[in-house]
Amino acid sequence: IGFATFGQEINLEQIENEVDLIEFDSTLTETEFDWVELTGIVTDGGGILKVWRNKKQICKIVQEIGLSYGRTVTTIYLSNNVPIKIIETEENFGHKDDGLDYGKLNEVFKAIIHVYDWENDDGKIERSGKRVMSEGSCAFFDYEPIIARAEKATSE
Repeated sequence: IGFATFGQEINLEQIENEVDLIEFDSTLTETEFDWVELTGIVTDGGGILKVWRNKKQICKIVQEIGLSYGRTVTTIYLSNNVPIKIIETEENFGHKDDGLDYGKLNEVFKAIIHVYDWENDDGKIERSGKRVMSEGSCAFFDYEPIIARAEKATSE
């Protein structure tokens, strides 16, 4: 199943249908990797890279990085090895009188990107909130290292 062929226009409904197919596909295999081992970058809260794939290709990637102030989570859905939807969130720990409340995470930023044409950086971005500690422009090339990391991890 796939609709993202070069030069073909796709729409929001097609993307959401494809994402639903991925989410409800019980045949996908999930593999979890230690983000710190993969990248050599140590963070306060560690990190996880989860990859869902069928026999031929990666269908979903979730990168979760724990930081001193909270965490960032990036979810990438792919069709025919091409990203179709990306969800990025930053969550920060709550505050209490004596500092941070590590038991409470508040979403401070969320971006949902529907990718119409990956090669030409064409898509629709919906943002809510404001980044507090993370960086990023939501440009497609920002997500290429995550995809490359998932490809490398699942090929070894």
